[in-house]
Amino acid sequence: MTALAQRKSRLVLVTSDAVFEKGQRREVVVEVSPYTATLRLKGTRTRFEVSWAGIMNYAVKVAVEKERAEKKAARKGRR
Repeated sequence: MTALAQRKSRLVLVTSDAVFEKGQRREVVVEVSPYTATLRLKGTRTRFEVSWAGIMNYAVKVAVEKERAEKKAARKGRR
């Protein structure tokens, strides 16, 4: 397996991105494990677990939608 699967300590990343919730801007915290990533907001207990495959599928979907929007804008600009 990869080095991530061999880690003995948890890998926790605090991002510079923030989300407004409950009247405060809270940083997004990512807890990494070999098969999933858990997302939560700093100072909260609510966690959202997502698989790496799910993240990949979402990234592909966003890229396809962006490409479609660019093509549509280019077509509209030619008219």
